[in-house]
Amino acid sequence: MTQDFTTSARENRISLWISVSFLWGTIFYISSIFVLTLVSEQCGSSFHPDFLDSVKSYFFYAVLIVAVALGSYVVNKLYDPTGEKRQRRIREVSAGRKEQVFVSFLGSIATSFIFCLMTALAFWAAHLTIGVAFDMPFSTVLIGSLANVIPGILGSLATGLVFLGLKLTGRFPTSEAMP
Repeated sequence: MTQDFTTSARENRISLWISVSFLWGTIFYISSIFVLTLVSEQCGSSFHPDFLDSVKSYFFYAVLIVAVALGSYVVNKLYDPTGEKRQRRIREVSAGRKEQVFVSFLGSIATSFIFCLMTALAFWAAHLTIGVAFDMPFSTVLIGSLANVIPGILGSLATGLVFLGLKLTGRFPTSEAMP
């Protein structure tokens, strides 16, 4: 499994972009619902989706995740067509010169903010098409998206601590990550 994941990362496969986007997207979907619920209560609106409405909205969210993954893949291919920058980053992380505690700190902040906006957009689309209850002003969504940065930072820290633990125990795949 580790070899396939490392090979996929080295070769910059679209399947990796989609699977990682679904992993983090689902985590941030859950955190976004929680944060939007808390923020809506403080801002005078009421957002308390039941489980079924959350599942229905997730189908719209999944389409957005795939679109973001494909768009990110294309932008990455344009930015780093040979994969040289990606390989240099993998070597620096493996050698411990980058991201020793937080993994992709700025990326986690941006991703958690954007995925909260996407969560609200998915609920809004589900509201318009299949009648899922959703009534929240855009200002509340923006405040919720800013508040969702906290789970992004915590996710970055947790991932970094896992990587650090793997490095300390000698289980971090340094030799496999090298080209």
